[in-house]
Amino acid sequence: MRPLREFAKLTFLTFCFSLNIIADSTRVNPYRLGVVLGTTAGIFTLAHVQQYSSWWKGELTKFHFKDDFNQVLNSDKLGHAYFSFLISDLLGRSLEWSGVRKDKAILLGAVASLIFQTYVEVEDGFRPSLGFSVSDEVSNFIGAFLPLFKEKFTMLKIVNFKMSVFPSEKFKSGAHRFIVDDYESLYFWLCFDVAEILKLKQLKLWTFDIFDLAIGYSVKKIDWKGNGERELFLSLDYDLSKIPTKIWFLKQILHLFNYYHLPAPTLQIKPMVRFFIIKI
Repeated sequence: MRPLREFAKLTFLTFCFSLNIIADSTRVNPYRLGVVLGTTAGIFTLAHVQQYSSWWKGELTKFHFKDDFNQVLNSDKLGHAYFSFLISDLLGRSLEWSGVRKDKAILLGAVASLIFQTYVEVEDGFRPSLGFSVSDEVSNFIGAFLPLFKEKFTMLKIVNFKMSVFPSEKFKSGAHRFIVDDYESLYFWLCFDVAEILKLKQLKLWTFDIFDLAIGYSVKKIDWKGNGERELFLSLDYDLSKIPTKIWFLKQILHLFNYYHLPAPTLQIKPMVRFFIIKI
């Protein structure tokens, strides 16, 4: 029961921190804010249960550090960064919807994301087979504060961070209960706004501007000892948020799609060169 009690404490502290930051806002809709905070607490609780089911069962040990920087060929670092980014961006946008000023909403999203991910690392630190990983925490920080960095630095607005999923043979064989725990099933993508980078005004029509270029990374044949095969891809990508619409709900749906790399023509460049008409 100790992990659950500690998680309850963390949720309460995050809630208090949220109220402190938004206390001076007169635009906040209390009903919307209640929905956001309640949903966030529920999602954090489900994430805690998933972590406990996958990694935290069993005996506790003395808190210790264990740096697993290359254990799964860095795919886990990208996973930490991506999910920290996802939590941060979703929470920040949700708080802005509830009436919190945009800069405060983005900051709160980043801090809450980092607090939760740090909690996960601390819990890992009490598990014999795991440990608090400094490189994981660095990845958590980068991902959690990426929305804030994108808001502050214009040069980062041309970059999107996405993920895609395709079940690996290991996952199909039952090696993992949850697909997010199987790094061989996960693909991480950095997507670049080519039209903005090259200043191609002729591509500013949304029908052309939605197309971006993505660099993808995944791993195969990993043994959790630093061995395995890295995969590198070059792919077309779509920025659906550039589709013009005045319908608020549709804008949010298009933004949600932007967290995921949709199937597209793809060139694999490592460990072998081959072309996929459509890579899922």
